[in-house]
Amino acid sequence: MTMNELPASVRTLFKTAGWHPGRNTTVSTKILTTHPAAIVLAEFGGLKVGEAGDGEECAKDDVNFHEIWPVNSIIPIWSKLLSKELIGITEVHNGHCEMYIDDTGRCFGLSLIHDAFYFEGDSFSEAIENMLLGRRSRPMLRPDQKSVGLYGETFTAEHAAVYRY
Repeated sequence: MTMNELPASVRTLFKTAGWHPGRNTTVSTKILTTHPAAIVLAEFGGLKVGEAGDGEECAKDDVNFHEIWPVNSIIPIWSKLLSKELIGITEVHNGHCEMYIDDTGRCFGLSLIHDAFYFEGDSFSEAIENMLLGRRSRPMLRPDQKSVGLYGETFTAEHAAVYRY
């Protein structure tokens, strides 16, 4: 990850949080160095970026970068459904959510308040911009779910906003 990969719209937030070109922190050996989580955590680990508040489409998030090893059994289920290894890279929105990244770089969110999992973006850059500026995520449904709640709305499989995986 380099500054050029951070969207211009959020670079100042990262600089304010202490990010600088060439920043490199230690990442757990549990994470393969080739996994996108290792790249993100090496550059941003330990930073607290942004603040929760009013955003463009919904509340904008604050993010606290660190390794997340979930005790929540839903992450292995989503990993299996997506056929991808998901690694947690941030606490989000005052610890109410977590963000996970797969081995292709796609990012997903997990609510720690209710049973909701959602697509944040096809890349870290897209996801972090959406989160810090308050753009809506796309809800996802497991095969055992008829609906999921997000943003005070109920989404069913037929809804256009639902992310198809």
